[in-house]
Amino acid sequence: MKVLFVGHYMPGCTTRMRGEYLRQLLQPETFTVVDTDIPIYGTNRLFRSFGWRYYRGPLIRNVNQYIREQVKNAADFDLIWIDKGVFIEPGVLAALKKPGTLLVHFTPDTAFTNNESHLFNAALPLYDYCVTTKSFELDMYKKAGAGKVLYCTQGYDPALHHAYHRFEEKTGVVFIGQHEPWRETAIGGLLERKIRVKLAGAGWSGFAGKHRDNPALEYLGTGLFDEQYARAISGSLVGLGFLSKRFPELHTTRTFEIPACETALAAEDNDETRTFYTDDEVIYFKQPEEMVNKVEYMLQHPEALERMIAKAKRK
Repeated sequence: MKVLFVGHYMPGCTTRMRGEYLRQLLQPETFTVVDTDIPIYGTNRLFRSFGWRYYRGPLIRNVNQYIREQVKNAADFDLIWIDKGVFIEPGVLAALKKPGTLLVHFTPDTAFTNNESHLFNAALPLYDYCVTTKSFELDMYKKAGAGKVLYCTQGYDPALHHAYHRFEEKTGVVFIGQHEPWRETAIGGLLERKIRVKLAGAGWSGFAGKHRDNPALEYLGTGLFDEQYARAISGSLVGLGFLSKRFPELHTTRTFEIPACETALAAEDNDETRTFYTDDEVIYFKQPEEMVNKVEYMLQHPEALERMIAKAKRK
């Protein structure tokens, strides 16, 4: 089998993790990678921002020209895997898709309730399979003209997401992710109880400045990636598995990465998450105040917390 993989391939990104795992699973004769991060970060910053927002302009032209230059003979590929193909023009895919070639699209992101791309929508009928982690978008794919649509859960990388610390070395609560107002309320509630919180992600600098005199807050910057991300989770007793309120997601990569790092997961209670874990495997909550109360209780009962971590790890 000869495989072409097109997507962001920067070290530490989940697309690269998927690509390397796919390589291990398939053991192909050849595995050709077209790293779209190269033309993306080679584009002027202003045009890059415009392209990310509107999926038009020099960024789109640069990405598609780069793919064309890198792939000289598409007929050689048995499988073409497009990861997060929001920038790719339908004409490029049509040229790649030869008789006998399987064309697959995968994204762990929303495609219609957020991140909607007119390029992706136009290309949908060309894909043999579209794979999504968003159960609430399955009907949207079909209405938009997708052929075969597969649902899978989010995942984790066992080579990266594992324990780096013993239970006795773990401290406090961690959240690594984007700022949202209700998340600020929830984390603020933990800090009011003097519960140590390690925090990183985009949009938190103002919150960190407001709480700079609170010794319970450890602000780790605008983002943590790769092993730094896994180590920060592993070094904490509880990891917050917040879901976004910008769209109706029901689980995220954190849903699996946190237990994989042998840290207790505090998860929002919904029917989908309950297909993964029971009450004695994670800390379920519906409202921020309930989360604060339950996390405080578990931190005061380390034996119960350790048992919970062990059960979730086995799961």
